[in-house]
Amino acid sequence: MAETMHCYRHPKRETRVSCATCSRPICTECMRQTEVGIKCPEDARLPRGARAGVMKPNQILWSLLAGVAVVLLGLPVAYLVTGLVGAGSLILSGLAGYGAGTLILRAGGRNGGPVAMTIAGIAVALAFVPFVAPRLLEGNISPFAILEPLVAIGVAVYTSRGS
Repeated sequence: MAETMHCYRHPKRETRVSCATCSRPICTECMRQTEVGIKCPEDARLPRGARAGVMKPNQILWSLLAGVAVVLLGLPVAYLVTGLVGAGSLILSGLAGYGAGTLILRAGGRNGGPVAMTIAGIAVALAFVPFVAPRLLEGNISPFAILEPLVAIGVAVYTSRGS
């Protein structure tokens, strides 16, 4: 049996209904029927596109945690990509960026926006820094070695922007 929920506006009222947008539990008095399901009063007032890019604190936290995961999981991928030569490395960079952007977008509740895009860009850049920075400082770096992180960052930022 499902765990008992209580309305976020009326804590003493039990409910089995939650907002289709933010997932907060709502009682029958608070719920608003919309064309896309039952919503809380705050989300029912907003036009459909208004929520894109608006992230709640817990969504930002999940996006940040996903960003840390992208850095940690991206280190071996970045090592592999920077060791390759040619167009294959750019394709792999794009795929890695797509995966990173998608993970961060989904972790943040699919809202995307500037916060998710910033987290995605920084996380992917941090994964590439240990492998690109030393060669950049030495001055012995190929154009592909510069393009690889740029492609990965660009694709991750674009993917995490949401709809």
